[in-house]
Amino acid sequence: MDRTRIHAFVQGSDQIRAAIKGLSPEELHALPIPGTWSIQQIVVHLLDSDLIATHRMKRIIAEENPLLIGYDETRFAKSLFYDKEPLEEVLKLFELNRNQMARILRQLPDAAFERHGTHNERGTVRLGQLVEDYTGHVDHHLKFVKQKRELLGKK
Repeated sequence: MDRTRIHAFVQGSDQIRAAIKGLSPEELHALPIPGTWSIQQIVVHLLDSDLIATHRMKRIIAEENPLLIGYDETRFAKSLFYDKEPLEEVLKLFELNRNQMARILRQLPDAAFERHGTHNERGTVRLGQLVEDYTGHVDHHLKFVKQKRELLGKK
């Protein structure tokens, strides 16, 4: 894995903050596309997903071929009160979690990024691939945030 990806992984928190800058609480909770998540829900999803991802990364680092269990992101969003989460805390937790994981990743030898676990739905998952996937996960969801901002007249 290209170690510069660790820096990109850390930058995810800055990207999220920039993407929601200037939005009011009403805009964060708005549903400009019915049947989809609000911007607030997207941001909370990014945190929950990251917490799960970093747990998986740590298990791959510390254990031999750990079993990694999938989860239902839609049920999380529906059941865990995403619309009531204090967004500043969510953003701070995301930042702290990524910074802490990056400190661990930077100390690993190159060979560690080839370590793997077995996901119950996806099969073999390498540590380096998880770093790549979750760097891209932010980018993936920020496309939706941008689209929603535009629909709210907030370019």
